[in-house]
Amino acid sequence: MGLRKQEEWLLKKRQPRTLPPGSEAFVTVEKPKHPPLPLPPYAYATGGWGKETVIYAYTWDEWGLGGTHHSGGNYQARTFTGLAVVTLIATIPAILAPLGVLFGIVALGMSFFGFANIGMALILIVGSAVGTVLFTGGWLLSLHALRGELRARKLRKAKGLPKPRYGVSDDRARKWFEEHPGTLKITRENFPNSSRPFPGEPDYLPSHEKRA
Repeated sequence: MGLRKQEEWLLKKRQPRTLPPGSEAFVTVEKPKHPPLPLPPYAYATGGWGKETVIYAYTWDEWGLGGTHHSGGNYQARTFTGLAVVTLIATIPAILAPLGVLFGIVALGMSFFGFANIGMALILIVGSAVGTVLFTGGWLLSLHALRGELRARKLRKAKGLPKPRYGVSDDRARKWFEEHPGTLKITRENFPNSSRPFPGEPDYLPSHEKRA
């Protein structure tokens, strides 16, 4: 009997489990994760300083620090010179903050032998850690942005592109490139945020191009 019960238990274990009636409503189905949307191939901006009427297409490697955003955000302060000055000013606290963490750890160790105050050591560690995140982290990001702008300058110079000054929307850029054919293909891939339909799309009508 012992062997038979064991065999019956194994058979029940191998059988697929069935849900009781009415419990299907409580079963949660995991939704498939959609892949992140890719970045559009180009960003559009005018050149500024006498080139306000000309719109240029920049790859993201050529964009660099960029300029003002068409939605209203003003990024004119993000010039290479301005960012370099800010980075230079932040260099001293960016170096001192990690040293403060090190000194705090040393002071914490000395506090166990009565040579330092454990409270002050902990305050020094926490304060320096916060400073490291703010100053050192921001300083490293600024250095990365400066290096990216230098690379972008070389790429723009090779194509004769000016520095982007005033960003424009996809609709405005599309209209400009439609009026100057041969410079950029008018496709949904190049202007993904354009509100007007493209040829081949369900809502497209030839009158759209006439009104544009």
